[in-house]
Amino acid sequence: MFTRKLFRYSIDKINGRFISGWCFHRLRKAEPVTIRFVADEHDLGTVQTIVYRKDLKIKKLHPTGVCGFDFSFPDDFDPGKYHSLKLYVGKARVPLVNIDCGEVEKLEPDPAKSIYFMHIPKTAGSSFNAFARLCFPSDKYAPHIERLAETDRRALIGDSRYIAGHLPWSEAGPLVEGSVYSLYTLLRDPYTHLHSHLNYVRSVHTNAEHDVHSKYKHNDTIKGLAARLNKLDFKDDDKLQHFIEELKGFQLDFFDNIQTRYFLDYRPEKVTVEDLENAKKNILRFHLVGLTEYYHVFLDRFCRDMGLPPQSQTEISNKSEHYYLFDYERETTREILLPLIGVDLLLYQYVSQIFWPELRLGGKSANTEVTRSKSPLISRLRGNDGKQGNVFDKAAE
Repeated sequence: MFTRKLFRYSIDKINGRFISGWCFHRLRKAEPVTIRFVADEHDLGTVQTIVYRKDLKIKKLHPTGVCGFDFSFPDDFDPGKYHSLKLYVGKARVPLVNIDCGEVEKLEPDPAKSIYFMHIPKTAGSSFNAFARLCFPSDKYAPHIERLAETDRRALIGDSRYIAGHLPWSEAGPLVEGSVYSLYTLLRDPYTHLHSHLNYVRSVHTNAEHDVHSKYKHNDTIKGLAARLNKLDFKDDDKLQHFIEELKGFQLDFFDNIQTRYFLDYRPEKVTVEDLENAKKNILRFHLVGLTEYYHVFLDRFCRDMGLPPQSQTEISNKSEHYYLFDYERETTREILLPLIGVDLLLYQYVSQIFWPELRLGGKSANTEVTRSKSPLISRLRGNDGKQGNVFDKAAE
């Protein structure tokens, strides 16, 4: 009992693969805590509370937020063989936490199946990575391979059972095509996707502290773009349209039809309707392309593919700090944004028809935008001469 009074803690997630949470000494908050894990009388290992938890710092529960832990159980750990899992702090003889192993689930996907997940940013890919971590052993699970050198990426092929990364098909294809991996990815309604992506880029300049603890840094070009976005009044139609018209080079590449770009096996300056055919061809290589708006349906299909019982997942990971930039339901705003998402709208409709015909998407969705009878989108994007048109003329009417 005395031990529990000295420490504050929380167990956030636990299953047969890993356990995560936070813990700190009430009087010595700045000092990392060593936690020891014991199943019955069997030592499983130790971990220190050195994971950065921004949420705890924001809520003022901890002065620095560096008090989290994330421990992967040994691959042969089977909670069904034990009665209890105990967590001890330091050299304490009394456990801080005692967990009934009968409540700890261990998912066992089909051992014959391996997955490559093409992680398109801001499509709930972080949530899918989090779910996949519940399914695969830690030494067979490799997210964010975009941070690795190409030689290190190739070393993972065949050995890891789950691989994911922010790599477009032009880079991912040579790695996984013709391999044992089944290909999965997620798409999102282009208007909400662009809004979320802009929010994410805007937040880059405020996340320096997070970068330090995650050992990942954005380059100065992206930070400069973030500073520019923070000065832009997105609700001013003229300023928003001017911003879009002035995008070029790297900045255009960063916002122009991002989701279509991920399916191309080359890197165009500007994505056009003609590029859509290449994207469609590569989409057919995928076992399943889900829709973020129907994430639970995608997850259910994945579980069936992997021989897993149905699972629910309520938490969507890696949400960027949200600011209401513009009303993407407003017709004028939608027209202004169209140059950046027009081809993505067509791609979203194609994926809906190929993979999810049973959903029969309607309402104010991307599919509705594509099929408006008065001005078919593909004609507007191509223009009267059959080439990529200037849809700004429509926005100015």
